[in-house]
Amino acid sequence: MFGGLFNLERPFWRWMNRIPQIVLLSLCFYICCIPVVTIIPAACALFDAISRCTVPDEPGCYSRFWRTFRNELKQGIGLTIFWIVIALIALYGDQVLSINAKNNSTFAILSLVYRIMLLSMVAYLGWLVPLESRYYHSFAKLHLNALSFYFARLPGTLFMLFMTASVLIFSIAHPLTYFLLAFAPGLIAVLHSFPVEKAFRKAFPEDYDANGELNAPSAD
Repeated sequence: MFGGLFNLERPFWRWMNRIPQIVLLSLCFYICCIPVVTIIPAACALFDAISRCTVPDEPGCYSRFWRTFRNELKQGIGLTIFWIVIALIALYGDQVLSINAKNNSTFAILSLVYRIMLLSMVAYLGWLVPLESRYYHSFAKLHLNALSFYFARLPGTLFMLFMTASVLIFSIAHPLTYFLLAFAPGLIAVLHSFPVEKAFRKAFPEDYDANGELNAPSAD
């Protein structure tokens, strides 16, 4: 009985062996985010390495990360600047609504609805980043396709939003859990990969084998 429990081929132990990889990929992500304008290329690289190498337990995750990061810099920097501007405008709007909500119940309701909309943007990026990391799109088509997946795969969208919030809230809930921030980005990418791969398997069947498994990483 105990021999089976400690069998390193069991799924639990196989995932435990991937924790150092998730931590190091998260560290690579943090390093690549330092210039700020490279946040989306870093996110693309993290998701690509996690979904193509870590989750299916394939080798080459670090080379995959850095190769994807370099490939995504050209369009990714523009995307990051665009979304930083959107985020700043959104945060300013939230501040304005919050100030007015103190004296007006109508603004209080609007503020709540507005914040829910802001949270929905996080889930939208949960589709945009995987699409950008794996397929070539023009700027407009990328956003339209992300919007299409957002609504067409709404259960997956809600799952990604819930898991992202859960990981971040739990990580900062107490000083004793702060260490979880070390691999929070990688863990979020792992969790996002399940609904994303399910959706991509249906939308892009040519990228999957007969058993529904993602094809081996390519060198592109």
